[in-house]
Amino acid sequence: MNDLLLATALLSLALGALSGFAVLTCVDYPDKARALGVVNPMRIRQAHIDWIVMGTVMAATALAAPDMPGWIYALVLFGGVVNPLTFVPMAFSKTVDTTQAFRLISLLSFTSLSSGLVVAAGYFISTRF
Repeated sequence: MNDLLLATALLSLALGALSGFAVLTCVDYPDKARALGVVNPMRIRQAHIDWIVMGTVMAATALAAPDMPGWIYALVLFGGVVNPLTFVPMAFSKTVDTTQAFRLISLLSFTSLSSGLVVAAGYFISTRF
């Protein structure tokens, strides 16, 4: 499970790097971004930053505690993948974040990541000190 979290972290960092081109398009060519359906370019920037942040968080977690139980990895993995993805639909719709489904997915994602990181820290501390 550790290798899966680390591989996902690297993919998240790669998406963060590649999404820089989407940010560039929104900044330097806003008409082209609008033609592609972007209604909120700030959300493109948020996804870009969050892919980089989540990639770093997942990599740090995987490297710090490679022997954690699988359920802890699963919590961090789910939140680390879904959190940045929640910004993408908001770039193309000004109302998607008002839907119950979107709000539930966001809540589950943030809860999963937050609780997973707290438990990961607790696991690391309790097994190392």
